[in-house]
This record gives sequence, C-alpha cells and structure tokens, in this order.
Amino acid sequence: MILDSRFQILDWRKGAAIVLLLVCGVAAAQVPMRDYVGEEVTWHNARMLANGGLAGLEPGPAAVFGNPALLGFAAKPALALSYGLKVSSEVRTRVVYDQFENALGEVAIADNTHGYGVAGPIAGAYRFGPLAIGAGLAPIRDFSYYYYKEYRDDFYVKFGEDRVQQTGALYSGSLGLGYSPVSWLSVGAAGGYLYGTRRLETWTIYGADTVHSLDYGSPAGLGFSGGIVAEPVPRFGVGVDFQSGVKLDKWSTAAEVPSYFAGQLPWAARLALSYRVPGSLPSTVTAEGKYQAWHGADPAYSNVLTFRAGVEHTMLSFVRLRYGFGVEPMPFDPTIQRADIGMGLGFNAGTTRIDVGLMTTRDMLGPQNFYDTLLQSDLKIHESRNYFAVTVSREF
Repeated sequence: MILDSRFQILDWRKGAAIVLLLVCGVAAAQVPMRDYVGEEVTWHNARMLANGGLAGLEPGPAAVFGNPALLGFAAKPALALSYGLKVSSEVRTRVVYDQFENALGEVAIADNTHGYGVAGPIAGAYRFGPLAIGAGLAPIRDFSYYYYKEYRDDFYVKFGEDRVQQTGALYSGSLGLGYSPVSWLSVGAAGGYLYGTRRLETWTIYGADTVHSLDYGSPAGLGFSGGIVAEPVPRFGVGVDFQSGVKLDKWSTAAEVPSYFAGQLPWAARLALSYRVPGSLPSTVTAEGKYQAWHGADPAYSNVLTFRAGVEHTMLSFVRLRYGFGVEPMPFDPTIQRADIGMGLGFNAGTTRIDVGLMTTRDMLGPQNFYDTLLQSDLKIHESRNYFAVTVSREF
C-alpha cells in the first residue's frame, strides 16, 4: 500500500496496525461540512432550478416555502407536484513529488459518482377574495453523501476499503397566508414544522479488521417567514421576505454535538427585483440577493450573501425558455464561491403546465472544509452536483 508518494511501499501485513490507526482517523472525517449540515435545497419547483435557484416573483403554490406574499397574487386555485434527480461526482486528488521534492502534478486517489432520486415539493394554493392560503411539503436540506475507496497491493489484490455513507433529508411542512388589499400590493406570512432524519455511517476495513461508526439524528424544529411584494409601476416588481433561524433538536445521537454545528439553521433575508420587458419576445428579467446569518450557531461560520439572476422568454404564448445563474459562497469558508448554472423549459396546455429544469454546480474543496479536518493536507476535492426536476401544476 502507498501511504504517500514520497514514502516507500510497505508490506501491508507488517504495517496493518499503523495503517488502520491512520485511516480510522480519516474515515470518520470524510464528510464535507456542506453535506454534514445538509446542503440547502435551493429549488421548490423546476422553474427555480432552470433559473439557477432563483425564487423570483412568480405567484404560485411554491411561494409558501419562499415569499408567502406571492400567494396573494395567485389568480386561481392551483396544485403543483415536483420530482427530481441528483447526480453528484467527487474526485479526490493529491500532489505527486519526484525524488527532489518537486511537485509533478496531481493524481486521482478516489473517484465517486452517485445518483439519488429526490421527492420534490408538493404544494397547493386556494384564493377567496383578497385572501389566499397555501400549504405544502418540501425538502429544504439534503444530507445525501457517498464516498468509497479501495486499497490494493502491488499485485492489485484488494486488502481494504474506506466507505462513508450519509442519507436523509430535512423537510418543511408549511402553511401560509397571502393578503392583497389592492391589485399592486400583497403581504404574507407562513409557518413551518421542520423534521427529518440523518444517518451517517463509516466503515474502515483492513483484512480481518473492521471499524464501524454510526451517527444518527432525527432533527426537528419550528420556523416562520414573512414578506411583502409590490408592483409600484407597470411591469416592475419588488419583493422582500424574511425567514427565521431554526434550532433543531435531536440532531445527533453522539454524546456531544460537534462544535462545528449545533443544529442551528441561519435566519435569512432576501430582496428580489423583476422587470417584464415588452416586445415581440416578451421576457421577464429577475435578480435577487439573499443574506444568511450563521452567527449564533458557531463562530466558525460566516454570514454569506448570495446573488442570483434569471431570464424567462415567452414564446408562442405557451412555451417558456428559462436560464439563470447564481454565485453562492460556502457558509464555513466564504473564499469558496460556487457557481450555479441552470436552464429549462415550460409548456402550457390549457390549465396544466409542465416545467423541466436542469442546474449544475462545481467547486473545489480542501481538507479544512470537512467535518474534522482530513489528515492529508495536500488533498484537493473536486465536486460537481447536477440536478434535474420536473414540475406538473394545474389551475382549477
């Protein structure tokens, strides 16, 4: 087994005890912090996915998970159902040195690709007079993560493996109200019960020796949101909303919750602007900024500001072309700027609409971005996430 490119090849039988000790310390740490705390689900329907995670100012049932004031602009009762697919890829590389300690380049030491089905949001809205009510269930944090690495000797015979698997999601069951006293203004509020499961298992297997660890939680908590949306001049819209922080109970079965994260989700505020461009190809241009405040959870986290923008073109009165992008810093390391790029289509068929959306992200992590820093300081972890979703909605 090669412990380091600068070390000599060791007989694994002679060094098994040393190797097992080293790897046990590594395997328990091989979960990126983003996945340990749950990757934020930035889409509540395929339209948002196509716009790069942009929530925007379009009325609809999904507003119960974002700015509830948009419920007040819903013209008719509606129901929306979404389903998605997530494909994640992680390649870990390390630096290779020559005999004079000169860096020759990078070599891949692990390459993992995994796919997950995502039961997307289901939401409905009903309007009576100036008041509208919405309700729905949606995943808001995704804990899924998988890592696997085999160890082989000089004869390519497998003698060990590392495996890390985390599953689960955090859901929000939300109920919201929107009130539109005049045609150009709406206010709203919503409350949600957050619940879910998170199961993290690690295995380190070397010969006859196996080390297994399990961390399990069933986090739950309460949160609320409020917002206002206005169209002060024709074709121009502005919206502001606020989401409370949430303290999650039952985060972990471990005796001590890691200091990196105490089950405290951040509060967030968002400002969105949109403009409907007239012409032969009617279009809507939307931009938003979202501020998340992690303070209060742990000093290691930082407040982050996320920007997103998207464009929607209406073609042939029943086809919509969408695309957008977002720039999203990591809450525990704002120097990492992740780019989200999305595209998609929407089709109207009478009172039924079908939306499809695709979003891709890519970034590079370091050992310090993992739950408990990885031992190999020269590792580079290249991550990409690809999401695809379909939403079917109908007005009544």
